[in-house]
Amino acid sequence: MTTTIVRRRKLGKTSTNGITRFSRTGITAVRNDERLPPSNMYIRWGCTSTVPSRNILNKAEAIHLVGDKKGFRRILNRENLSPKTWFDLRSFETALDKVYPVIVRPPVHAQGKQVLHCTNIQQVRDAWTRVGGDGYISKFIPKVAEFRVFCGSGRVICVARKTPGNPQDIAWNVAKGGRFDNVRWDEWPLRAIKTSLAAYELSGLDFGGVDVMVDAAGECTILEINSAPSLTSEYRQQCFAKYFDYVVQNGKDFIPLIKQPGGYRKFIHPAIHTEAQR
Repeated sequence: MTTTIVRRRKLGKTSTNGITRFSRTGITAVRNDERLPPSNMYIRWGCTSTVPSRNILNKAEAIHLVGDKKGFRRILNRENLSPKTWFDLRSFETALDKVYPVIVRPPVHAQGKQVLHCTNIQQVRDAWTRVGGDGYISKFIPKVAEFRVFCGSGRVICVARKTPGNPQDIAWNVAKGGRFDNVRWDEWPLRAIKTSLAAYELSGLDFGGVDVMVDAAGECTILEINSAPSLTSEYRQQCFAKYFDYVVQNGKDFIPLIKQPGGYRKFIHPAIHTEAQR
């Protein structure tokens, strides 16, 4: 059986090359502007290009859904999974429950850019003008930790903690000098994982990276989900290679969580740990 990862130009080269290097089933990777080889399964790495098969990991519709940052934030906000969010200036101005500070962001954003921190209504109005009169306004969360929870087929593949270059930055992002540190299984933040899986299930993705914040009270809120999560360490590349190899051999069906307590074994994907609870 042949399996091909399809990625966009300038997106995911290091991540997908690492996956193919560690794969034991011979997974290959190509750009979507190259000729696609015949394959039994295609894995979309943040790419919505048409592929010649119905056997696909990550449908284009799901990638579009999470790629629409404002639209997916609406879904998260409705389910009380994101920070409290308003989607136009008027609704914020007239809201009885508005609080400060808030963050203003445009509808399309990446790499922690255009994060506008506001402490009064005039700053909000000025920021709304700066983002072109479109985007969203959300309650600022004074986080003490932020994680990326890598999910696949209903379980967790691996977890990384974001370590900022400057802890005072509003957005903790690798592009701004931060880094991802792998989290040991027995140190997984289980409450953040539960919240991340709830958001992930709303996305329709087979796999993705969920960004989740934790405040001083331990409350967890979701920022977004990435359909082409950066894998900057060999460990995370190996984990994804194991996950994709598992799907190739066993199928992509979701593995439901059991109700009994189980620590990280309740959440971890069996491709990663043979003692995963099922």
